[in-house]
Amino acid sequence: MNSIYPFIKTFHCMWAYVVVLSSILLFAMVLYYFITKKPVTRGLKKISFYTVLSFHIQFLVGVVLYIVSPMIQGYWSNMNMKESTIRLFTVEHPFMMFTAVILITIANVKLKKSPIIKVSTLIFLILSLLCFYMIPWSVWLQ
Repeated sequence: MNSIYPFIKTFHCMWAYVVVLSSILLFAMVLYYFITKKPVTRGLKKISFYTVLSFHIQFLVGVVLYIVSPMIQGYWSNMNMKESTIRLFTVEHPFMMFTAVILITIANVKLKKSPIIKVSTLIFLILSLLCFYMIPWSVWLQ
């Protein structure tokens, strides 16, 4: 089982670039459509769909990584929530990424159903971007 760990970890780290870039692109486009009050186009809906798809793939790979990671298994055996690194990898990061997946999915549904960008869609996208705060940048960018 541990032989798959390096591949899953590398894929999770590399796919994060796709998620971040597609999220920034989607956020910029939604903000543009919101400010200009233009109707939602098919292209915007496609970008939204592929962004949500990238989030879901990243989340599923993250769940597999969480299960097979020897680091997480070691953290669970030595649970000390006072240590920020252990807390980040075992609780905070997975919970916030799960929240981000839910929020971006809700924003996508609202975007598909509405002819124009509404404030609620913009709020969901902002909240999803705020979830990037929970990305372990120091580990990811090594």
